[in-house]
Amino acid sequence: QLVEVSHSTDEYRKIKDLFNRTMKDHKIRKLQRIQNPGLWQHFQLQKEQMKKRSPGQELDERFLFHGTSQSCVAAICEQNFDSRVCGAHGTQYGKGSYFARDASYAHRYCPSSSGRKSMFVAHVLVGDFVQGSLEYRRPPPRPENPNRLYDSCVDDPNNPSIFVIFEKLQIYPAYILEYTHSS
Repeated sequence: QLVEVSHSTDEYRKIKDLFNRTMKDHKIRKLQRIQNPGLWQHFQLQKEQMKKRSPGQELDERFLFHGTSQSCVAAICEQNFDSRVCGAHGTQYGKGSYFARDASYAHRYCPSSSGRKSMFVAHVLVGDFVQGSLEYRRPPPRPENPNRLYDSCVDDPNNPSIFVIFEKLQIYPAYILEYTHSS
């Protein structure tokens, strides 16, 4: 279910501020909250499991952007992100679903013939991350515990702007925003 978020709410302003950080020459035309109780439940269970694996440690959860074509929007809202089904643009940091800190990066993966584009804003449990690599089909094991994998891969561990998620339960597609060039 998609619910339009009113311009006058704090919720709208929070997403708008994130978007405008790197997309000042674009304007949000519509922001919709995705309400999928099944996916939300799976996401919350995954969060609890990750917290249990690292007791006393704060779990790194972020709002990140994902650009996609209009044809993938409904499938993602219903079934979550699946790198096997929708979009396998990049594999530079591993074969998973790619999320960006900056809307401007996700914008590059938003094709549109009408000028109106769509982008997801997702809750992502990035957890403990490590430098990604082309050959990864899952995060690599941790050096101190080879039976335990990292949670995600990134472009730069010191200042990550791209996150690769291999386990879709670590993702909740929270919003879909429609936007155009400001002019």
